[in-house]
Parts: sequence; structure tokens; C-alpha cells
Amino acid sequence: MLDSRRLAAAALLLLPAGLMAYFAFNSGGFYPQVPAYAAIILCVALLIRSLAGSPFEGAGWVLGAGTVLFGSYVLLVLVSQAWSHAPGRAAVEFDRALVYLAALVLFGSIGRTRLRMVWLLRGLLAAIFVICTSGLITRVLPHLWPTTPALANDRLSFPVSYWNAEGLVAAFGLILCVHFSSDRREHPVSRVLCAAAAPILAATLFFTFSRGAIGVTAIGVVAYLLVGRPRLWLSALIAIGPPTAVALKLCYDANLLATLDPTTAGGVSQGHRVAVAVAVCAVAAALLRALLSLTVDRVLTRVRLPDAHRRRVMASIWGVLAVAVIVALVGLRGTIVHEYHGFTSPARPGGGSADLRARLTDPGNDGRFPVWRVAWHRFQAHPVLGQGAGTFENSWDRYRLDGSYFVVNAHSLYLENLDELGIVGLVLLVALFLLVFAVTLARARGPDRPVYAAAFAVMLAWAIHAGVDWDWQMPVVTIVFFSLGGFALARSAPTTAAARATEDRRAPSSFARSMIGIGCVLLAAAPTYMWLSQRDLSDASSSFNAGDCRSATDAASSSISILGNQAQPYEILSYCDVRADKPQLAITMMDKAVSLDPNDWNYRYGLAIMEAAAGQDPRGAARRALSLNPRESLVQEEFKTLNQAKPSQWSQDGYTLAQSTTTLRR
Repeated sequence: MLDSRRLAAAALLLLPAGLMAYFAFNSGGFYPQVPAYAAIILCVALLIRSLAGSPFEGAGWVLGAGTVLFGSYVLLVLVSQAWSHAPGRAAVEFDRALVYLAALVLFGSIGRTRLRMVWLLRGLLAAIFVICTSGLITRVLPHLWPTTPALANDRLSFPVSYWNAEGLVAAFGLILCVHFSSDRREHPVSRVLCAAAAPILAATLFFTFSRGAIGVTAIGVVAYLLVGRPRLWLSALIAIGPPTAVALKLCYDANLLATLDPTTAGGVSQGHRVAVAVAVCAVAAALLRALLSLTVDRVLTRVRLPDAHRRRVMASIWGVLAVAVIVALVGLRGTIVHEYHGFTSPARPGGGSADLRARLTDPGNDGRFPVWRVAWHRFQAHPVLGQGAGTFENSWDRYRLDGSYFVVNAHSLYLENLDELGIVGLVLLVALFLLVFAVTLARARGPDRPVYAAAFAVMLAWAIHAGVDWDWQMPVVTIVFFSLGGFALARSAPTTAAARATEDRRAPSSFARSMIGIGCVLLAAAPTYMWLSQRDLSDASSSFNAGDCRSATDAASSSISILGNQAQPYEILSYCDVRADKPQLAITMMDKAVSLDPNDWNYRYGLAIMEAAAGQDPRGAARRALSLNPRESLVQEEFKTLNQAKPSQWSQDGYTLAQSTTTLRR
């Protein structure tokens, strides 16, 4: 019984690593089909766990409070369909939020012990190492692992597909490497291996050229050292620091790998040298850490200050840090003001230089201010409950002042929540975050302090980075927060036979387990429908883009039959109908798409095309499309063409526009 319980807990503790790897190699989990599938997996895991002997040994009032807070948030996402102009978008967002809720509950149901937290972090670090090493190989050894240039080849993004998320994955890894290399309770082999991994992860982070990820790496490491106060921090930093610095210097000097095309002959040659150099630095870090384990670590583990002296030392350290921060703020006042003005400048980081290294020292906000401004203004229009989950894309299209770029998310979890779910949504989310941080810090005491400090530092890095990017829509990084957060909120596992017997007695009855199991099955229904529908929709989009309208029509019809609240399959059917010379049926299909998402300019744009092809007046639909996205050149051209054309030309122009639409933006 005990062995089976340990095996079940071990399998669950490795599940976050498996999910992270799955998300990473599927575009970070961004597209709806991937989180829907993950939600099914987590619901099934909850179902299996509910049938176990002690399914919720980690459940207590703290986990209950977190579940109520975040469960209320997820429910708000779902019911926002009632006031949203696009209910289908809220359904997609609900599936993503359901993944995070299921992770919070599932990993919170495991009785908490230090060893279990250690294995959870080890699993995550192993997944991170695989993800980052895979990405680094595609940059420095592209002939071994070639990738398509469609994956934004200028900045390292494989396999996650988004460079900033890839950088954040590496940031998590570096924080954990520092932890495992400096925790005296870790096996020396583990300390050596984690020191060796640091230069590889740092090289991956560098080639993403992600300033935000670099910044939160520094914040996370400092937070870990201050909160965890690991006994072997000095020897860990000595082993990791110099080899990692050398690796980064060599990466920086490889100028051809920092261009828009790093796969030129010269770039490939530099990549080979960087690969060898990073490998040598990893070996050097391992050897240095092993040497320090045999010498310095033995001294540091024996040295222990009395409690009174230790408190005075810590107070002195905090005092010195406070004075240093104050002096730095005063002395660098002019520099801070200058950097702030640089951050608020609309110019692109690096001044648009083809050398991506230039952006690393440029504080420019990379176009985020206009995006944040739109989110804030739309929140002011609907301050309590927002406009509905997933609708920011429409807000940006309509109210942006710059027509040069396409945005789906607000590049800030907190501002996007204000826009889409109002102050209620933000309060629920922030309250959960504060609870997780407070409880994790409370756990970071005594001999268990370093391991919980590591979890705190990783989650802190995520929460800060999520404020300036769309990490919420990238489950590859967000699943880490909710897995660690759920486990931190859990109760301690029973450690004695008497405590385990008591835990078994308070386990839910067979009837209660059956009800919980039924609830898990019902909860899995929504993501199952979403996964099946999105699978067919993906097939429909691929077939349409390949010019195969017959297959596209079959797949789109199948998607609608499974889940009919998405507008995209109706759009595909409409374009295929007009190509089959059925303009009236095309109008019907596009009208349905408009009714499901009336504020999306794509469908109004398409409706104008279908009406023109049918010989009807398309100017009203074209004008409405222009009002929904006035900065879009495609809409401007359509309105100009149809507005100036004679009625006798509408049909010809409509068919011409329909034939020229070979790829839908989604």
C-alpha cells in the first residue's frame, strides 16, 4: 500500500516536467488544441487520483482558499461569454485557465514533503535542460537539427516558438541550477551536474536576446540567495560564475549568430566554435564544482554560527543591502531618468539594427506602451467585469494608433485581465498570487528553506515577467507556476504510521469519490469538445491554405458539428462556397461568422467580399470592417476598391478578392 502510494506520488511529481516538454514542442501550448488536450490529461489524472486510497492528503484550508480564489476566476472566464461579443473566444480562454486550475488542485492534492518538492524541481530542471539544449543545437549546429526560417530565425525560439518564452524557460533553469549547486542537502553529483548545465542554459538565454528573461533571471537568483541562504552558495557561484561568463563572452563575440540570418557559412562556422566552447565551459564548471565539493564544501558544512550571531549577521546583511540600494538610487539618479526616458521611447530596441546584440543594452519598450494604453482605456470603459475573455485582439485592432504590427494579447497579464475581466478578475488573480507567495515564504524556514526558496524564486520570476509579456498564453512557462504553487499550498504529508492511519480514516467515502470522479469526467467534457473541434479546424485551415477546398469544407463542417461557437470554420466554408460559385451560400456562412464574433474585422471584410460576389452592395460591410480596423492596409484597399467601383463591377471585384485570399490570418 505504501509503495504504491509512493509510486503514484512519484508519477505525479514528474507530470509537470512531461507537460512542460509537451507544451514546449507544440508551440509552447499557445494554440487552443494543445491546452485542451493537456486539460483532458489533467482531468483524467484527477479522476484516477480520486479513486486512490488517500486522494487528497494535501488538501487543507490553504489549498481550499487558493482553489476557491482561482476557481472563481476560471468561472468568471467561463461566464464572461454572457456579456462578451465573442463567446467562442471565452470558451478558448476557459480551456486554458482550466489547465492551470487542474494543475493547482492536482499537485496540491499530494501531501507535501521536502523530498517530493525536490523531485518536482528536479523533473522541471530536466525538462528545461532538454528544451534549452534542443534550441541551442538548432542555433550553433543547424546541420544537426535544421529548423524552418518561419520560426523567427533571427532570435532563438525553437522549440517553444516564441523567443521571450524560451528565454523565460532558460531563466527558470538557471535559478534551479544555482539552487541545486548550492544546497548542502543535495548529493555532490547533483551539485556537479547542475553546475555543468548552467553555461548551456545561459547560452540559450543569450541567443533569445530576451531582455526581460535576462532581467528576471537576475531577480530570481538574488531572491533565492536572500530567502534561501544556502550554505554552499559561495562555492556554487565560484563554480558557475566564471565558466558561464566565459561562455557568454564567446556567444557575444559570435556576431554572425546575432543577425537576421545566422545560418550563413560564416555563421555556421562560428556556431561550431561556440558549441565547442560552451561544452568546454560546462565541463570546466563541473570540474570546478567537484573540486570545491571536496574542499570548500566540507568546511562550509561544518561551520555554523550560533542563532544569536546568525540573526545579527543577517540583520547586518539586510542593512548593507538597503544602504547599497539607497546609495545606488541616489548616485545613479541621472542614469535612471535617462533609462526611463529610453524605456518610454517608441523607438525599437537597438534602433532597428540588424545586429541583435544592440537591443540588450537598449531600454526601449518594443512597442508595449501603445498596447498597454489600449488595454487601460478599454478597462476604463468596462471597469467591473471587462469586455469578456479573449477579446483584447479586437480592442487592439479597433483602437490602435499604429498600423504596423499585429497583436493578439496585451503583453501584460495584469492589464489584459483589467481589459477583459475587469477589476473583479484582476483581484481574484492577484489574491491567488499573493497567497501562493506568502505561503511559500512561510514554508522557507529551517532546513527546508533552500528548496522552498527555489520554488519562490522561480514563481517570482514568472509573475514579474508575466507583467510585461503574454506568458499566460504560453502554458510551457505558466504550468510551472501553478504546479509549484499548488504543491506549496498543500498540507504536509503524514510521516508516521499513526498519522497515515488517521489520514486513511479521513479519506472520502466511496460515494464521495464517485461524485468527485463524475465531476472530473464532466469537467473534461469541455476540453474534449474543444480538442476535437480545434483538431478539425486546424485541418480545415491547412487544407484551405493549400488550396484544397474540398478537404477544407469537410473538416470545417466536422468542426462545426462538434462545437459550433467558433467563427473560423464558417469563414472557411464561406470562402470555399464563393470559389465554388455559390455566393449566396457564402453570404450565409459569413453572416454566421459575423454573428459569432461581430467585432472581428476579418469577418466583416469577408462579408463585403461575398456580398460583392453576389452582386449586392458591399459598401456597408466594407465600411464596418474599416471602422473595426482602420489602420489595416488590407481593409483600406478593399474599401477603396469597392467604394469606387460601379455596381456592375462588384461581382468581378468580389470574386477577384476572394481568389486573392489564399491564406487566412488565423
